[in-house]
Amino acid sequence: MINFRMLKLSDLLIWGAVAFLIAVGLLAIFSATYRLQIKVDGDPFIFVKRQFFSVLIGVVLMWLFAYVDYERLKKWSPLIYLGSLGLLFMILFTGSSAMGAQRWLQIGFFSFQPSEFSKLAIILILAYYLSANRDLNTWQGLTSVGLIVLAPIILIFKQPDLGTAIVFFAILLGMLVEGEVSPWTLAFLLTPLLSLLLRPIFPLWVVYLGLVYLGLFLSRANFWQWLIIFGSNLMIGLAMPMMWGALKPYQQMRIISFLNPAADPLGAGYHTLQSCIAVGGGGFLGKGFLHGSQTQLQFIPEQHSDFIFSSIGEEFGFIGSFFVLIAYALLVWRAVSIALEARDLFGRMIAMGIAIMFAFHFFANIGMVIGILPVVGIPLPFVSFGGSSLIVNLICVGILQSIAMRRQKLIF
Repeated sequence: MINFRMLKLSDLLIWGAVAFLIAVGLLAIFSATYRLQIKVDGDPFIFVKRQFFSVLIGVVLMWLFAYVDYERLKKWSPLIYLGSLGLLFMILFTGSSAMGAQRWLQIGFFSFQPSEFSKLAIILILAYYLSANRDLNTWQGLTSVGLIVLAPIILIFKQPDLGTAIVFFAILLGMLVEGEVSPWTLAFLLTPLLSLLLRPIFPLWVVYLGLVYLGLFLSRANFWQWLIIFGSNLMIGLAMPMMWGALKPYQQMRIISFLNPAADPLGAGYHTLQSCIAVGGGGFLGKGFLHGSQTQLQFIPEQHSDFIFSSIGEEFGFIGSFFVLIAYALLVWRAVSIALEARDLFGRMIAMGIAIMFAFHFFANIGMVIGILPVVGIPLPFVSFGGSSLIVNLICVGILQSIAMRRQKLIF
């Protein structure tokens, strides 16, 4: 039985934004696949049917999680986390492969990606831990949080799935900020990442090390802060050649092609070049539904998944893309608002983790499509083809609404 008193307390903007994004996704998936499927098996709706089936499953689970009090997830969070680790471990031995990656588990006729479910698991376990342990600035607290996140990252990196591993780091960083960690802890986490990004340009990296040194000097850091922060930056730079060698050849080429897409225009740089042509060719109003040349002539392989935004940009133009961006902005804004208004710290941490995950997916995917970020295989939430990602995202929406509907006591 639907409790309409509670439904009135839900966030209507989130319902509207998600429904709009799912509808746009179904249209874009149909446009990107229907000509190819007519040639293959004569059914132009095969991908749309599969996505719509995932929508139905996701909507049922979304409503279930919306009406179940989110506080019940607190005691289940450790078990959900351990279960996600078990599924990721199973991938190494029984997972099915596609396009050079072993990321799927097959159960009968149903296959799914455990790495997608592990994103929700890591949000729940971090919310559980951070809401119970407020002293995050000790070595014990920071090490515990690091180990929680490092375990699934290692298993996911073995698949390999670099994109999801990066999402985990973004979730961790955002939730630590929400957990009010010290500036020194954030510096320890962020500065080595910047050192890693700048190390390929050696003179720039040396200048960056000088700025880190100057910052520590001006802030009057003690010996251990000097040793940890400056030492970690130095060690990251020196270990860069070994880390580069640990990447798969196609991952190396993605980074090289990001810096210079023309270096391999028919290989690793092909997706980026063609997607930029598609988005740029859409102009202000777009070429019209089912009339995009790059989309309809299949210039972008697997366009219905990670590069679905290129189809939207080509066929619906700047106007269509703008409304998609507005929908994502509304979704993230309302998720952050729910986090700030949550009745307890556990709910606030969950809502903030979900907001960070949505925002990072949106930024990384669109950045990848328009060529300002490297190709890392991150789907566009609610729009890209993929049942596992869609179902998990809808569950997250349900949890957000559960937190929203319990921001104040109901009066009967």
